[in-house]
Amino acid sequence: MAFLTLFALSSSQIVGASSTSKTPVGITLSPAVVQASISSTESEHRVDFKITNNTSAIQTLGISTADFNTLGETEGLVFMGANPTQLEKKYGLATWMTLPQTSITLTPKQTSTISAVITNSDTLEPGGHYGALMLAIDEGGSSTSPNKVAVHPIASSLLFVNKIGGDSHKLRLTNIYSSHNIFSLPNSVTLRFYNDGNTHLIPRGTVEIADPRGKLVSKGVINEDSNLILPETYRRFSVPLNKVGSSIVPGKYKITTNFRFDGYDQFRGYQSSQFLLTPVLLLVVLGIILVAALVVGFLLLNKDFVKKHLTRIKKPAKKSR
Repeated sequence: MAFLTLFALSSSQIVGASSTSKTPVGITLSPAVVQASISSTESEHRVDFKITNNTSAIQTLGISTADFNTLGETEGLVFMGANPTQLEKKYGLATWMTLPQTSITLTPKQTSTISAVITNSDTLEPGGHYGALMLAIDEGGSSTSPNKVAVHPIASSLLFVNKIGGDSHKLRLTNIYSSHNIFSLPNSVTLRFYNDGNTHLIPRGTVEIADPRGKLVSKGVINEDSNLILPETYRRFSVPLNKVGSSIVPGKYKITTNFRFDGYDQFRGYQSSQFLLTPVLLLVVLGIILVAALVVGFLLLNKDFVKKHLTRIKKPAKKSR
């Protein structure tokens, strides 16, 4: 028998409308994201979750925990499989999470609170740890044909936990990518960050482009959606650039990135290699000037020819008899 599990990492609902819906439908789990800190003096930390049955039928749900990590460098998260890597084990959270029960039955429109307990033992190292509370609809052991796939919808609430005392916060900008040509400024740049620390960070800052005179001509804000970078992980951020000044001066333009992360106010600067720009408007103006100069030069070099030609035009034609 084959089974297919659907993970909805960014959603707080099971088979329902999106979280922006005014009237919740299906099964809702909140909060969708939890950020918590555990001090060295705490023996345990409790996190409360609310589960609501918005349907008109009784629902039985399975409750479990899982670890997750990033999926690539751009976006998305993925739950850990049966054989996690050492890095995934290092920053996992599920091992230290305890649930009061493994299933729950809700009547129509009922809301229930589940308290997950995170045990602050010596084996929980300082720094970031990441896990999720997961809900799955209990199918009641219904049979499935060997040739069919059983789909088990899952909702999750993500936990970003930082154990204080030995946690380190480090952020490094490794590359800047921009697509441009010699005739126009880039509309956006992509920044590649690396988190050198042992807990998650939220990058902040700006990207600026200055002309050869040092005048600001374009600017963008880094990470307006407040996305996280997990520890020992690369992540790319696309930064849209808005034009704030004219770019009519030809020459070398500079892209400068000033960045920091939440909780740390000091900015660090990063300047990419310069690029050449020849604005189209300047080329048009130069083209007009060049054409005008050629015309004037031709007229000066051929004064007699032009004078004779103009005389013929002005001389009236003879009347025929």
